[in-house]
Amino acid sequence: MSVQDRLRWLVPSALAWFVADQATKAWLKQVLTPGVDLTALNGAILVTPVNNPGAFLSIGAGLDDHARGLVFTVGVALVLAALLAWSLRAKSLSRMELLGAGSFLGGGLGNLLDRLVQGGTVFDFLNLGIGSLRTGIFNVADVGLMVGVGLFVVGGLLGGRRI
Repeated sequence: MSVQDRLRWLVPSALAWFVADQATKAWLKQVLTPGVDLTALNGAILVTPVNNPGAFLSIGAGLDDHARGLVFTVGVALVLAALLAWSLRAKSLSRMELLGAGSFLGGGLGNLLDRLVQGGTVFDFLNLGIGSLRTGIFNVADVGLMVGVGLFVVGGLLGGRRI
């Protein structure tokens, strides 16, 4: 498959997750009041805005500013660039794997943009659960990252049309 064919799968997937992430963040920053949580479905959905200096579940939040910048800005940018280059050059990938790589790229770019414009933090807002069994606080970019990993793994296991 040509680079152009691969881009036809990567770009729309990445763009969809990036736009959905940035749109939800922009909208929620306008409508939410800091310190006020919103609940839905009897508390199963909790919207609570936070600026997270770390990664998933605030991992790395305790690092000093320089180390956090290197890991979560420079490191993430390098990983995303490497994933894009690999996705365009790999011997063969399935369409599902390309959609997964695109989803991961879009989610990663959404959080990377946050870090660049918000002084190293990411805007997180969504918490799901029942009773005391709850997720950490996350955003749409994080969903894109997880969907991307899932699609990539399933696509690799199932095979499918390789391009």
